[in-house]
Amino acid sequence: MTTKPIYSKEWISVQEADHEFVVIKHNFRKTNDFLEQILSILNYDKALSYEDGLFQQQIALNLIRDEYFSDSELEILIPIIINIAVDGHTSNMSFAREILFNNAFNSNDIVRKKLTSMFDDFLKSEDDWIYMRLAKLLIFLNYNDLRKRLIDKCKNSTDENIVDVYTSFLQYRGWL
Repeated sequence: MTTKPIYSKEWISVQEADHEFVVIKHNFRKTNDFLEQILSILNYDKALSYEDGLFQQQIALNLIRDEYFSDSELEILIPIIINIAVDGHTSNMSFAREILFNNAFNSNDIVRKKLTSMFDDFLKSEDDWIYMRLAKLLIFLNYNDLRKRLIDKCKNSTDENIVDVYTSFLQYRGWL
């Protein structure tokens, strides 16, 4: 004799809410301006406060993480997500990195191509924080050729803060 599991009403509410959320996400994905809305949210809607913009950006990143996008959609989304991963607010960087990692191995190598095309601009920034975040992203994605270029730039810099980024590489031998 088997007994039927007894779930709390709270658990049942969670299940119902999750199901409703999946349906809402599906319906949102089917709207004609889905990509435009996502792009607007990722770039902050200026009508929102900074905190609300960050929160909505986080929701959009979560949605993107769980969705399949065509190559043409990724061509548009990936540069913005790279910028969030390198120069965005710290609360959303990990979400952006996860999306980049999830899409880094697609057949057209869009993440690598976009990051490579943006790489020189990041290097021109001469910003030690951007360099450190870029380093973490390159390690995460295992893009050793770009990481070497960044290490060389840091090692040969006259800016003490940028040289400190190189020193951090040395302290974490796995980075080199």
